[in-house]
Amino acid sequence: MTAIVRVAIIAVTVALFLGSTLNAFSGQKELAVLFALATPLGISAWGFARGGHYEAAVILLCGVLTIVVTLVLVINPRGVNDVAVTAYGGVVLTGALLLSRRAFFLLVGLVLVSASAAYLTDMYGLTGGRVGLRADWPQYLEFLVITGVFASLGRFSAEALMGDMGDAHRASMGDMVTGLPNRAGFMAQAEARLKLITPGVASVLVLADLDKFKRVNTVIGHRAGDGVLKEAARRLSEVAGAHVVGRIGDDEFAVLVHGLASDAECESFARRVHRALQFEFLGVSVRTAVGFARSPRDANGLEAMLLAAESSLLHAKEKDVEEERFAAASERI
Repeated sequence: MTAIVRVAIIAVTVALFLGSTLNAFSGQKELAVLFALATPLGISAWGFARGGHYEAAVILLCGVLTIVVTLVLVINPRGVNDVAVTAYGGVVLTGALLLSRRAFFLLVGLVLVSASAAYLTDMYGLTGGRVGLRADWPQYLEFLVITGVFASLGRFSAEALMGDMGDAHRASMGDMVTGLPNRAGFMAQAEARLKLITPGVASVLVLADLDKFKRVNTVIGHRAGDGVLKEAARRLSEVAGAHVVGRIGDDEFAVLVHGLASDAECESFARRVHRALQFEFLGVSVRTAVGFARSPRDANGLEAMLLAAESSLLHAKEKDVEEERFAAASERI
């Protein structure tokens, strides 16, 4: 998925740039300006992909192509022609294969509205078409049928053939008990988030370890132990909000928060995590040790932050008083 999206973004961006250049040399100034204005949006799609927001990148890319194709058909001296079927069909097919169901339906709606506007303006002589026959209703209906076939076959293939692959991918990146990302999923999401961080802001990686979880399993049973994990994940997700949360070990959770204003805010968030994970469940007192590391104060980069946070977690677990089982990276000697 990652490679496909990035290759598509590069190909479309280069095509838009070349389209601007070739139209400029051929004297088609309006088309040259149109392609030139669309090229930076391709670069913006690359930014989304680099940050891990692949669906947003595909939506932006397909939206740009749809609008460009529509305006080209309106401005082009040939008016609306058979190229429209290929262009719109390609956009729909790309969306069918790469987008979620909801995003795909939104894209189809955008294509239908844009294409209908192009056909209708050409039918009533409002386009720049000066060569050949104008579009007519049979041609428009033919376009709808062909585009519908593209959309139906593409989406059916995506859901029928790639559904198993998507389930396998989610299983490999997710924790089946809590529904959170597992260690691999957390690391992938955290790496993507860290790429979005701008200079001058702080980030914090918080590690939380459930104390004596094996004993909890023995006392209340493994099924109830799974309930403890689910409750811990729920509490952690409430504190973390939209930030990255994961279960990275049997009894260990992680949260990455970026974009905080200061180191003090980082520590305040880590303390909220610590408080949230002290709770009662089926008569068992669940207690948690928490360690955290800040960036750039304690470490830079995910691996370095993880090492620093693990060191602070070890220090927190050495403390005897439950309320004090909390430590920052700088407390570790």
